[in-house]
Amino acid sequence: MTNADLNKIINQLATLETVLARSHGGRGDDESLLEFRRACWSALLLADDSECQALIDLLVQRAKELYSDCERPRVETLRGEIARLLDEFRGRLASLGGGYGKRWRDLRAA
Repeated sequence: MTNADLNKIINQLATLETVLARSHGGRGDDESLLEFRRACWSALLLADDSECQALIDLLVQRAKELYSDCERPRVETLRGEIARLLDEFRGRLASLGGGYGKRWRDLRAA
């Protein structure tokens, strides 16, 4: 993945957080689910990493459950799981992009 791809994926993660902030879940919400899935699909097309792809799959699974009819305690659990997955995804992206950034800084310093 290029740095441009990483930045685009990070933007899609921000979109996911926006959807989560706007729509709490716990009831059928096809519009929020569709927007969430679109952002995941965009990230998936850019993510050339099996761990990132697995995280995207988990995000979609949790969102499908969140934006359906479910009890309040389950909603809070799902929101927590999605937040954890997003953090894990960011960490994975940082590890993928960190090497390039360091090499770039070393080249600039030379």
